[in-house]
Amino acid sequence: MKNLISFIGFGEAAFHIANGLRSEGLMDIIAYDVNQDHDKLGEIIRNRSQESGVILADSLEEAYGDSKFIVSLTSAKVAYDVAKGIIPNLKQGQTYIDMNSAAPTLKEQIDSIQREDGVLVCDAAVMTTVPGKGHKVPIFLSGAGAGEFYREMSRYGMNLTDLEASTGASSAIKMFRSVFMKGLPQLMMESMVPAARFGALDMLIDSLNEALLGKTIEDLSQVFFARTMIHAERRAKEMSDAVLTLEDMGIDASMSKAIQYKLEQLARENYIEVVGPEGDMDFRDAIKILIDRGSEVNEQC
Repeated sequence: MKNLISFIGFGEAAFHIANGLRSEGLMDIIAYDVNQDHDKLGEIIRNRSQESGVILADSLEEAYGDSKFIVSLTSAKVAYDVAKGIIPNLKQGQTYIDMNSAAPTLKEQIDSIQREDGVLVCDAAVMTTVPGKGHKVPIFLSGAGAGEFYREMSRYGMNLTDLEASTGASSAIKMFRSVFMKGLPQLMMESMVPAARFGALDMLIDSLNEALLGKTIEDLSQVFFARTMIHAERRAKEMSDAVLTLEDMGIDASMSKAIQYKLEQLARENYIEVVGPEGDMDFRDAIKILIDRGSEVNEQC
């Protein structure tokens, strides 16, 4: 094929990745952006093309028609429509890489688009910001097309990890890591701000350090999962008191309310019957129970 890689969408991320690949000696790159002829946005895109040396195709068809890897970097809003317009037209030996920040379920939908035998799809999740890292930004890959993309593009310095998992797994890690990493600061604010009001911030930090310091995520999961499931009712009542206290102080209690609600949900399931009174079950087994019980509830609804 004429081009090793084509970028559909030539925004900031595609530009920096392409620029890095060119620095590694990869010249067979083409791009197409729906806005490349736009009165205002077009100038930015054309400047990126000139700076990186990446040729802009005259049409979408030209961009994907003769490329081994077609990388979609548009937006989650249009990712499926873009994929639906391209994937059915690809030929054996071509791989469609969806690199948009999108839900794992959307990546599964993209993978389900009908196509010719031998056309592969890969879910690629960019795990941090691209500027400053360029083509070396960490990217997780999943789906049938992951292995081929990994083998070919790792030679050009890309920081790729093939999860050897089904399509959607990469984006799932990115999404649910975000739930944790964006939720944790909110929990810290909702606990530390009121503690500071009482002049107890340093004592709270010391207490948290004693409870958490040196523990891995696996250690914490082993402590938290099963015991939370069997003690949910008592802990929900404790959170109810926390909500009232925060609101009396004029502090937003959104996180505490959500915790109370989730604990009340767990309490209604009476997990002590399957977990046991000691709560010493491995956290992976506890997660499986949560998944299975959730499926049962959904079937009843």
